[in-house]
Amino acid sequence: MSIRSRQRRGRRAQTVIDITSLLDIIFLLIIFLIVSTTFRKSEHAFTVELPTAGAETEAVTTDKTTVYVTRDGRFYLLERGAEEAGAAPRDPGAPVDRAVLESRLRALHAASPDGPIAVRGEKEASYQRLMDAVSVLQAIGFRAIHLPYEHEAPAP
Repeated sequence: MSIRSRQRRGRRAQTVIDITSLLDIIFLLIIFLIVSTTFRKSEHAFTVELPTAGAETEAVTTDKTTVYVTRDGRFYLLERGAEEAGAAPRDPGAPVDRAVLESRLRALHAASPDGPIAVRGEKEASYQRLMDAVSVLQAIGFRAIHLPYEHEAPAP
């Protein structure tokens, strides 16, 4: 910024601040933020009814290992990273009981102890079943446990 002082015939000195270069920088920052922002939703392997304001369901996939808890208390496990560890791919649409869930999670933890894992529950899922899944993860040693959710749109 340059500050110039002008004096005109007996008047007080005026100070002028040139902000042209400052405006250029602000516009460049705005353009950078717009271009670098991504608007994508996480996706999952099969259809679940997520706790949102709408009653829609969507089929999506994810980049994290995810434990799903349904409203009737069943567990599903979508394993990420099992292919890299040499394990045979498993059907993510097949429910698993707690013992099988625990053994498969122990194998995943042995392959990737610092790997992120998510626990997703349906809207009407039992809170106790969600906490059962979290306690299994903590007992095995997972520390990067995520509980994803979606914000409800405010009512008009």
